[in-house]
Amino acid sequence: MINTILKYPILYRLYQKSVRSSHSEYDFIRFVFSKFENKDIRMLDLCCGDSFIINFVGDYLSDYLGADNSDKYIKFSEKKWKRFNFLKLDLNDPESLEKLKSFNPNFIFINGAIHHLDDKTVSNINNLISEFDNSHFLSVDPVIHENKFINKVMIYFDRGKFIRDKSNYSTLMQNYKSIIIDDFYKMSFKSIFHYKNFDLEKLYLNWKESLSSEK
Repeated sequence: MINTILKYPILYRLYQKSVRSSHSEYDFIRFVFSKFENKDIRMLDLCCGDSFIINFVGDYLSDYLGADNSDKYIKFSEKKWKRFNFLKLDLNDPESLEKLKSFNPNFIFINGAIHHLDDKTVSNINNLISEFDNSHFLSVDPVIHENKFINKVMIYFDRGKFIRDKSNYSTLMQNYKSIIIDDFYKMSFKSIFHYKNFDLEKLYLNWKESLSSEK
């Protein structure tokens, strides 16, 4: 039932809104982008879904390519974000990956997708990212890590078939640094961020300080 409902962008976004706290990972990511000195950000958003992230970082982007395997989400995003580009593709198809390389991104982003992907597909993504050694990279996914009961329940009902623990993520995402955060949902629900070529942990501390100063 939930798999059918969440195939539709509007219903998926309503569900996301219902479970989030006052500040989401999107607010944090916007803060991250605001601290970059580079004002010419070419962002590749892998498994972009409805490209909701553009609401928060669109003003910082000079170009954007959203890639997804869902016709519904690609058509939805194309209609809403007319100044940006979108591509339906299969991350296990070499020709599709070549198309992504031609975009030449300097920021690669993956939000809530790795826990839906098997190791082989993630390996393909890592190989793609390695082609852009100097680009920023940021991903976020749920993680099995010192979970409270409600966190275990949320993970059980998540559609992702490949939610990993910290150790397995570390093996799979060994080219990147990581930080685990439990801040963005009304219930306990830990997220793991992977990143490279910037100090996300420092930015997270700065973001928390900025929230405290606003109170």
